[in-house]
Amino acid sequence: MDITKRSILKGLAAAGALPVFHIGNVGFGQTRIRQIEQGAKLRVALIGCGIQARTIINAVLLEKLVAIVDPDPTMLTRMDKEVASLNSANCSANYAGVQKFATYQEMFEKVGDQLDAVVIETPNHQHVLPAVMAIRRGIHVYLDKPLVLTAAEGDLLLAETRKRPGIVTQVGTYGHSFPSMKYCVDRIREGALGEVKEVWCYDDRCNSIFARPAAVPHPKGMNWDAWCGGSPLCDFYPESADQDGMHPHGWHSWIGYGNGSIGNLGMHIMDVAFWALGLKDPDRIICHEANFSLKGAWAYRDVFEFHFPATREHGDLSLHWWDGLKDGVPYKKEYLTKFGMPHKREWLNIPPRVLEEEKKWKYEKDPFHTNGTLFVGTKANLWFTHHGGYRFLPSSSGWCHPRIDRQADFNYRRNTLPHVREFFTAIRERREANDNFHYGVPLAKTVCLGNISALAGKGSVLHWDGSHVTNNAEADAHVTKKYREGWNPFQS
Repeated sequence: MDITKRSILKGLAAAGALPVFHIGNVGFGQTRIRQIEQGAKLRVALIGCGIQARTIINAVLLEKLVAIVDPDPTMLTRMDKEVASLNSANCSANYAGVQKFATYQEMFEKVGDQLDAVVIETPNHQHVLPAVMAIRRGIHVYLDKPLVLTAAEGDLLLAETRKRPGIVTQVGTYGHSFPSMKYCVDRIREGALGEVKEVWCYDDRCNSIFARPAAVPHPKGMNWDAWCGGSPLCDFYPESADQDGMHPHGWHSWIGYGNGSIGNLGMHIMDVAFWALGLKDPDRIICHEANFSLKGAWAYRDVFEFHFPATREHGDLSLHWWDGLKDGVPYKKEYLTKFGMPHKREWLNIPPRVLEEEKKWKYEKDPFHTNGTLFVGTKANLWFTHHGGYRFLPSSSGWCHPRIDRQADFNYRRNTLPHVREFFTAIRERREANDNFHYGVPLAKTVCLGNISALAGKGSVLHWDGSHVTNNAEADAHVTKKYREGWNPFQS
């Protein structure tokens, strides 16, 4: 079904005109509230059925799944198979009778008044519009990282949630619900590290493209126009033996659709620092390095420095971001998996400060994980990975949890379950979730500032006032984007 400007604006306008309740969607009355308080299943729609959605479907099926949405019918079929593989009576019961849609616009039109919540697992360029449509209808929203494609979209999400204070929101940074992160946050706030002077964050992804693949027809039956959404209608690039395709996962690497390496894992990795230190908006961003290989794709190596002015919660500090391949390692397929992960740890662009800490505390034979965060304090240091591992340096500053490698010990499904359950529990208890948009949007906007810094180029110093780059008009233009007609979330 083709999506027209008229149908989208009709849905947004209708949603904005509906009354707002303190809990749930427009169908929520006291009867529905009592039903939920007495144990009725929440009615949920899952928007996006790709890799991420399939990894958390067992958590989503804690409640009743009313609808699933994806413009690619093969993704809908794979979701059926995924649920069947769970071999769970509860999951099967909560999936039974699920309705399938190619677009979220059609889904909202057909079953929007039957929903209490949506879980959005689309590519980044499709995050904000379904979230806004849901919020304006009074539907609770779980939205995966990095929440938005642009900083302006982050401001829009906050503006919409502030208009409807009863809406429960949750960011998909699942580590926020780990006891290990809470423990480290508490220790930092208690002063175990002294004053934190700097933070070093590093990523193990190289979300870029080294060679533009040949375009081919999109999968049969797929609504490619709907997949592209508000971004330019682009060619379809398939998965190959060497590189990830545009769909269903490689969009991370393409400007206008994903947010590069920092967009892929930045919110996960920086979450502990934002939470522990109460970080909000940086006032200055320095691009020390941004190496591009292909026009239209994000850089294969980035080094950014975000400066945060002193507040009551922290002193003046810098948060450093490193990702991709280290200097001297060629950006070639021989060095990477098809998903952009270097084959060897020594090829990663890990900050020397982190490697120095490993050597100092004799962790060279048992090194830190391939991504993580290092806090440098006046009394002690702390290394943390969002997969759950951490080490206080020295260990006398706090008990340590062994590093956790996702490939070996990390059970993704098990560990996302508490985070999704927290979202559902917050709806029932009529309170904010632990990782809500009010907390997550400043972090998401910081990720977007990394993208803007990369586009501004090596050596650029950008000044940020919370909404705009104040010293570089060309960079400030990237705070927002142009939308294809009919897909603009800012229109009402």
